[in-house]
Amino acid sequence: MNLDWTHGNRLALLENGEAFYPRVFEAIAQARHEVLLETFILFDDKVGRQLQQALLQAARQGAEVHVLVDGWGSPDLPDDFTGPLADAGVRMRAYEPVSRLLGRLNLFRRMHRKLVVVDGRIAFVGGINYSIDHLAESGPRAKQDYALAIEGPLVAQMRAFCRA
Repeated sequence: MNLDWTHGNRLALLENGEAFYPRVFEAIAQARHEVLLETFILFDDKVGRQLQQALLQAARQGAEVHVLVDGWGSPDLPDDFTGPLADAGVRMRAYEPVSRLLGRLNLFRRMHRKLVVVDGRIAFVGGINYSIDHLAESGPRAKQDYALAIEGPLVAQMRAFCRA
C-alpha cells in the first residue's frame, strides 16, 4: 500500500449506523462492476438483512461481489442468509473460520477490518460493523462509532489493498 499522501480526495465523516448504513447500502446497491467488503461482524439482524439485500442487488446488476468476514466475529450466519448470496454469485469467505468440532484454532488471529470499495469510485472505512447495535434504536447500549466515505485517488489504493 502506498503510504504517500494523496491529494484530491473527498472525505465525509459518518457518525454511527444512522449516517453510515444508508450511504454504504445505497453505494453497494448501485454497483455495476465490483463490490469488495471486509468486516469483523456481520449479524443476521435488521442491519445484516439490509446489507444482504444491497449485495444481492449489486450481484443481480452484474457486479462481482466479494465479502470477507471474520470467523470469530461472524460465526453463525444461517443458510437462509448465505444461501441466496451464494446463489447470486456473491463470493463469501471467512477469515479463520471457527470449527464446530474443534472451536477456534487460533484465539489471537482476527480480521478487524471494516472496508468497502464499490466500483473503484467510492470507499468506506471506519469502526462500524453490520449489526443493529450501531443504531440508537438498540437502546442505551448502542455503540458510538465513526466511518469515512472516501472518493478520489485513495480509493484505488484501498481497492488494491482489498484485492491483495
